[in-house]
Amino acid sequence: MEASDARHHRRVIALMALTKLILTADFAIVSLALPSIGRDLGVSPAVLGWVVTANTLALAGTLIVGGKLVDRYGHRRALAVGLALFGAASLAAGLAPGFALVLAARVAQGLAVALLSPGAFALITAFLPDGPIRHRALGIFGITQGLSLIIGLLVGGWIVSTFGWRGAFFVNVPLMGIALSMALAWLPKVATTRGEAIDGAGAIAATIAMTLLVGGIALLGRIGVSPATLGMLAGAGVMIAMFVAIERRVAAPLVPGALIRRPMFALSAFTLTLFMSAVGGLLVLSQLYMQRVLGFAPALAGLAAMPYALAVIAAGQLAPTLLARAPARAAVLGAGLINLAGLTWLAMSMGQPYATSIAPGMVICALGSVTAFIVMMQAATAPLAPREQGVGTALLFTAQQVGTGLGATVTMVLLDPGAKVLAADDFTIPFLALAGGIVVALAAVLITRPTIAAGGQLKRT
Repeated sequence: MEASDARHHRRVIALMALTKLILTADFAIVSLALPSIGRDLGVSPAVLGWVVTANTLALAGTLIVGGKLVDRYGHRRALAVGLALFGAASLAAGLAPGFALVLAARVAQGLAVALLSPGAFALITAFLPDGPIRHRALGIFGITQGLSLIIGLLVGGWIVSTFGWRGAFFVNVPLMGIALSMALAWLPKVATTRGEAIDGAGAIAATIAMTLLVGGIALLGRIGVSPATLGMLAGAGVMIAMFVAIERRVAAPLVPGALIRRPMFALSAFTLTLFMSAVGGLLVLSQLYMQRVLGFAPALAGLAAMPYALAVIAAGQLAPTLLARAPARAAVLGAGLINLAGLTWLAMSMGQPYATSIAPGMVICALGSVTAFIVMMQAATAPLAPREQGVGTALLFTAQQVGTGLGATVTMVLLDPGAKVLAADDFTIPFLALAGGIVVALAAVLITRPTIAAGGQLKRT
């Protein structure tokens, strides 16, 4: 490898890691800032939750469109626009005189992340050759996820305590400026699909469908089955059917039909949904168990989640090793079994102290779920053509969003967190339900058997 190529690869990895770190840490920091926002702006806890919900809905609703824009206009331009928009929205939120502008800024941040998430990850497959360098980048992606959680929990708490909730938003501005400078200086202009028209009707249908789906899942977890939740989920089903009908008729569909018909891609999207549902459920259940059963204060419960973040970093180092030494199918099965063991441990250890129940269970689950996520992302995106990288990555991140929300909702429904008293035994069935989802994912990998070679490449499609 020439020195110039090695330097370019390091720059691409640095830009990807910085972007991922900012986005993940921002979510954790803003979550810590919510009580301060509520007190300062006089907002009730029920309304305050929309600071997170508005951002999530904007992101989930526009991820597919964002991925398509990455393919059409190129990574350099898409990342530049996304970084500039996120920085501007963060500045607006920090300066906001009232809650309405904070919400509007959070929506704008969600729109920016819809460009940044697929754009940053697609840098790996667009600019890094398949093999050790790409596997190393995938590992750094996982490591950055864990570091971001730690930074968000530790540094974020200091920022909010020292500078108030506005500091949680202001900190993004200089970081986004650095990332924007890196993107403009380091990323070359590459061939795009600018000659294609964007399917406007399909984009609208996809945005409405995913907004209703994710919103309905979130609402189901909060208030249970109701006319509102059923209406949103039914509306999502109608819009998905409309989206499929539109895509079949247009010359340049938003999502290429050949993409979703690939066995490995379809399998990856399905299994990622189930693996991420286990993650979403685990994060909800572990916090409720520590606070409602073990009696941890919220701050202590946040620190007690550190083993999970450290295990995410370890998984970022484990995944590249597995990709280099074993077929991706075997790596996913192994990671899934680790995840299954962690969830089973949690289900069987309820009632035990933190050190022998939640702590080891979180570590085992993180090792399995994050390793599986990295391997399946590589297996699904490695065979994609350059013009498919953005929208393909966006579809997989959409599966991640839906899965995380679904897992949190299912566990909330099974657990009934609105109950005044929760006992340790109440958590066993929800953890077993998450384990059941992993069993289904493993069965899908075993049954479909699309042949995956080492490193995630397909032998056949």
